[in-house]
Amino acid sequence: MNGHRTPRRASAGPHLLPSWQRSSSVILFYLAALTCAALMLVAGSLLISGCGSDDTEAADQTATTAAASTAAEPAEGTFPVALTDDNGTGATIEAKPMRIVSTAPANTEILFALGVGDRVVGVSSLDDYPPEAAAIAKIGDFQANTEAVMALSPDLVVGYSGNEEALAPVQAAGAPVLILNPMTLEQIYANIAMVGAATGATGRAAELVESMKAQIKEVTEAAAATGESPAVFYALDNTLWTAGPGSFVDELLTLVNATNVASMPGADTAAAQAYYQFAPEQLVAADPDVILLPGSIYATADEFTADPRFAGLTAVKEGRVLVVDDVLITRPGPRVGEGLKVLAEAIHPGVF
Repeated sequence: MNGHRTPRRASAGPHLLPSWQRSSSVILFYLAALTCAALMLVAGSLLISGCGSDDTEAADQTATTAAASTAAEPAEGTFPVALTDDNGTGATIEAKPMRIVSTAPANTEILFALGVGDRVVGVSSLDDYPPEAAAIAKIGDFQANTEAVMALSPDLVVGYSGNEEALAPVQAAGAPVLILNPMTLEQIYANIAMVGAATGATGRAAELVESMKAQIKEVTEAAAATGESPAVFYALDNTLWTAGPGSFVDELLTLVNATNVASMPGADTAAAQAYYQFAPEQLVAADPDVILLPGSIYATADEFTADPRFAGLTAVKEGRVLVVDDVLITRPGPRVGEGLKVLAEAIHPGVF
């Protein structure tokens, strides 16, 4: 489960996607800052003959302020830039892209968080954040529509694993395509850096990653301070599909000091994988302390707790079956820190 989409309510296992979705011109940037400062100082010196010392000091202060303001701006990337995506495929972006297509919600969130949302001309119909995405042309849902993408004449396509076939003709037509498929937090950070380099937002990407790391560090430290590691079952849908070892969700559960029952030694080792389906008897045997249900499928926990098969579970008896915002938790984008906090608050009540 890559978080680019949420499993649908179904009578069978969900159709899951594969697990998910640096160059800098710092020297030029500082030269520009120094140039601006020099120009301001020259202007100030030309006014000396007609101004008092106070005016000279004011001009100097203005120059200093201008230089400091310029230095505070994030560094921009340089072009052309050669990148390698998560499929190991190389792509060269010759110039700053001005018509970007995103084929997955997490990718769109990254682009907007990097401040290049005004250059996004196409998104999937599943995109629900930020609100501005609603007004952008749609290029498909779970699968990108090749013709719809090409009709937008993109100069960059940010896709995800599973859309390769649909995007192959776009790539053949000359548009660079980057496929994102992050499976860990570190890979999410790397994807943000890659998209930042591809769009000319290198500095913003670095700032965003540092901000995310700081938030995640705060959450993990707060969860660890509880000294508790309750057993948790994380449901992906209403048929007991769950996140096992090696999954992105499993990593997040570990970070909030929880024990994922789907990754415990007692789990069915033959079935246990990144995403697989629990049998009801497995869940009963695991008897988790906490059960988390996806808010995209469950309005309340009643549907689950009313099932007589699960009446004896510790989580049911103690009222710890909770509906959580699964979009925040499973979408590997800039809001993953918020998703981690949702997990921590659900598993460790009162931690924040």
